[in-house]
Amino acid sequence: MKKLLLLGIPLLALVVALGVGYHFVVDTSSAAHWYTQVDNARVQPLEQNASEYEYRLDAYDENGGTHDVTFGTERQLRDGAYLELETMPLRGVISWEEVQPDAI
Repeated sequence: MKKLLLLGIPLLALVVALGVGYHFVVDTSSAAHWYTQVDNARVQPLEQNASEYEYRLDAYDENGGTHDVTFGTERQLRDGAYLELETMPLRGVISWEEVQPDAI
């Protein structure tokens, strides 16, 4: 019985950890959608790679709540463009897409 507990508890912990990891890393079905407008005055080139950029913008959720977001891109985005951001807890922005203002 003691051997079963010694094997069972770590195995259960591993299964739980894998489930939580899957939810936060692989499963994006629960991603929140926030919206922002590109302001190229608030972009910084990443020092280690001049072809990558970091944006720090204000974003808004569907209820009008404000969020500070930081995300990277491989190119400078079109100034004034509207973006739909997919965000996840702990991971931040996982994807972005340019949208028309009437789609927001």
